[in-house]
Amino acid sequence: MAVESLRSQPWSEAERVRALESYAILDTPAEAEFDEIVRLVAETFAAPIAVVNLVADDRQWFKAEVGIGARELPLDVSICAHAILQNDFMVIPDTREDDRLACNPLVTAEDGLRFYAGALLRSAEGLPIGTVCVLDRTPRPDGITAHQRLVLEVLARQVMTQLELRKTLARQTQHANELSAEVAQRAEAEAALRGIEERYRLVSLATNDAIWDWDFATNHVTWSEALETAHGHRLEQVEPTGEWWIEHIHPDDRARIDRSIHAAIDGTADSWSEEYRFLRADGTYASIFDRGHIIRDAAGAPQRMIGAMLDLTERQRTRAELAINEERLRLATEAAEVGFWDVDIIHDILIWPPIVKQMFGISADAPISMTDFYNGLHPEDRGHTGEAFDAACDPARRALYDVEYRTVGKEDGLIRWVAAKGRGMFDAEDRCVRVVGTAIDVTGRKHAEAQLRQLNDHLEQRVTEVVAEREQMAEALRQSQKMEAVGQLTGGIAHDFNNMLAVVIGSLDLLGRRLGDQDLRAKRYVDAASEGAQRAATLTQRLLAFSRQQPLNPEVLDPNKLVPGMSELLRHSIGADVRLETVLAAGLWRTHADRNQLENVILNLAVNARDAMPEGGRLTIETQNAHFDERYASSNFGVRAGHYVMIAVTDTGGGMSPEVMTKAFDPFFTTKAVGKGTGLGLSQVYGFVKQSGGHVKIYSEAGEGTTVKIYLPRFVGEETAEAVPSFPELLRGERQEVILVVDDEPAVRQFSVDALTELGYRVLEAEGAAAALRLLDAHPEIALLFTDIVMPDVNGRKLADEARRRRGDLKILYTTGYTRNAVVHNGVIDPGVELLSKPYSIEQLAAKIRAVLES
Repeated sequence: MAVESLRSQPWSEAERVRALESYAILDTPAEAEFDEIVRLVAETFAAPIAVVNLVADDRQWFKAEVGIGARELPLDVSICAHAILQNDFMVIPDTREDDRLACNPLVTAEDGLRFYAGALLRSAEGLPIGTVCVLDRTPRPDGITAHQRLVLEVLARQVMTQLELRKTLARQTQHANELSAEVAQRAEAEAALRGIEERYRLVSLATNDAIWDWDFATNHVTWSEALETAHGHRLEQVEPTGEWWIEHIHPDDRARIDRSIHAAIDGTADSWSEEYRFLRADGTYASIFDRGHIIRDAAGAPQRMIGAMLDLTERQRTRAELAINEERLRLATEAAEVGFWDVDIIHDILIWPPIVKQMFGISADAPISMTDFYNGLHPEDRGHTGEAFDAACDPARRALYDVEYRTVGKEDGLIRWVAAKGRGMFDAEDRCVRVVGTAIDVTGRKHAEAQLRQLNDHLEQRVTEVVAEREQMAEALRQSQKMEAVGQLTGGIAHDFNNMLAVVIGSLDLLGRRLGDQDLRAKRYVDAASEGAQRAATLTQRLLAFSRQQPLNPEVLDPNKLVPGMSELLRHSIGADVRLETVLAAGLWRTHADRNQLENVILNLAVNARDAMPEGGRLTIETQNAHFDERYASSNFGVRAGHYVMIAVTDTGGGMSPEVMTKAFDPFFTTKAVGKGTGLGLSQVYGFVKQSGGHVKIYSEAGEGTTVKIYLPRFVGEETAEAVPSFPELLRGERQEVILVVDDEPAVRQFSVDALTELGYRVLEAEGAAAALRLLDAHPEIALLFTDIVMPDVNGRKLADEARRRRGDLKILYTTGYTRNAVVHNGVIDPGVELLSKPYSIEQLAAKIRAVLES
């Protein structure tokens, strides 16, 4: 099976394979860095198989593997090939459910591969060359977590970092080898040039130049045969005069040479030399170095002049080619950021181009010597660097100078890493005359290697820390979900339970009022039943508080006033054996919370503290400002960063074990004896604080007491007067207003009708919204609509909206045992809404009816 590119891919298969081959990684031996990566993958996923897989054009090859036992497999059984085609991170929870693998023998086998997850290895150009993948013989329907995907992607990038580093090192090595070859070519060219110069010298000595003899008296010039062999002029066709010679000089040089030679002849010079261009027989010009000796008589008059024409054409061509090669070498080394250096051992001369000077922190135009080289070495590297240079100069060893060292910049003080290579050059007497080589600034590579080592050292530790953090967050999430599920359950039963309690409590209240003091025994039974029903109502309220579905009526509170205001109640509740202390912080912020619920929370915590100190002790209530930063909020699930007001209740009791603390907020969990507690006290605290947007924390150790800290959000806004709770007496409907009662529960509706009638109101009743609207249209004297919220078909809120549309002045009073967010949002009663929660007493009903009618 060949891996074919999809039409949507921006690359071809040939491009992808070339990208893979550029890393030269296929068929290389196993390496510890890659083996550690696959072991880490296998351990992270708790899987038997993990692979660093490279997909070639005809096979898949494993650079490292756990659980395979082979280094390569055919491409037609490759799962990773599909990841290449997908061009993205790939997860297959169950391979037998993937049509692409229906015929794959590795999948269909009895103990075949059933799960796969792989992150792509991408080249620097973005081409997928393989994967880091994990496999299991058991399907994993849930796939992988976000953390596991992050681990795979991080390790895939780690693999590519290793491959890119190998590739960079290979490229630098290749550049260095090419430079060494260029250096060798230059040395050969220089040797060739010296040979040419030597040959020309020998030719000149052997009169192989075009020798001429000019007789001034006859103006006759005699030429040697070299004129023909060197320049093509047949001697029998040459006019043997000085004018012929002058005529064959290039027009641009002719006048200059004519003046120069005659000035020498006419003067007192004994010799003459010049360079010019001479016309050959084939029409080309030769570059000539001409020199002659002037023969004079005793009086100094010129008689003859004998000279030789040295053809410099080839020499100049060689020099030009050498200059070109030197320029190419310079450009190549600059492009590769490789510097060339040359040490003349005999004359103690050091040649450095600007790029090498820069490695030693020296300006490009500054003079340098071997002293600069040794002084520029880092003190810790001078020893082995000098020893390596001496070994390269030693005729007995002739070692390759291959060393890495640090330099300390002479002018900038910067520390750099340099990789240098070179060889000694020896003469016929076996003396080292020169050492030439290259130098590369590898500071960036060294830093990358250090970062890579650090990453390797800390990767496993970081992965472990991340896994631990994720497990802690997962545990907090599971706890939150458990509490939420229990809250949903308790809220679900609250409506029906409160309706039943409303009937029981209301009926007992009416019955007690009818009995009066006529039958004291019956009155005692009624009171006992009422007390039990009230306790059941309190239990239901605590369940609703825990489930965060208790309607709250928040107001701006100053805890420094609320806590002292509860002192008498608290002392009465905790008894004389417990000493109450308060520590109130100066400058305490205000908070926005339900006064009654907050008082109940503090009272609950105080009673729990009292029960934890059966032999007496000290109860401390403390207030303080607090701030949660982002780090604390991120490490505590569900907590938001910001300012909070803290109220702490601390006892000196026996404390809690860690096992008890983990269950302390669970509903119905208690360590008290049977009949001594419901297990809902701390659950109510938890629900109220969470519903109010706060945070609650328990600090306790066995034998060291317990502190419960509740954090309520700081109130930021205009100052408002705190509401003062009132306790109205029983108010009657002396004006006999007409009230419409709507409730789908017959027993609850009947109690409401009887109670309102008892209070002196005229009452109409309806079991649903349709009947209620008909009565509203038929009785314009109706002053107040008293409706349940949770009803089938049309709920109380929609009924009230329709009633207000018809009668804009109609008063509305809601009642419910469970709101379901009809008139309560985010735990707070909607503005302008009047609500009477079930169950309620006749006194509560009377007070609320009057308050709504007179509002």
